[in-house]
Amino acid sequence: HVNNAAYPSWFETTRIEYIMHYGLTGMTHTEADPQIVVRRQVTDYLAPILFRETYIVTMRTTLIKPSSLVMEYAVHSGGTIRATGETVIVGLTQDGRARKRWRDEAVAAIIERDGATTAGFD
Repeated sequence: HVNNAAYPSWFETTRIEYIMHYGLTGMTHTEADPQIVVRRQVTDYLAPILFRETYIVTMRTTLIKPSSLVMEYAVHSGGTIRATGETVIVGLTQDGRARKRWRDEAVAAIIERDGATTAGFD
């Protein structure tokens, strides 16, 4: 079966594409962009994926705050969900000393496309 260490790596690959697509960062490593860090990651292994089975990873944001997101993942194979996961990511200034708010247009896109709930936007 696939090693359990593969799943967080799949989540990371999907997450990077997601944050670029939604415009959370341009990965410029300048003050215009947040430094994005994983604060928490959990994986629940529900059933093994065997060697050479095809799989699909899906993800969405379930909760968005001004400088953090809760994201959930599912790994699908053979018509069933084989694993699920949850990650909390945080946007920081490039020096890592303070939180950095997400771009308004990225927040709007995530709410519209993922149906994410919000908290902390006053």
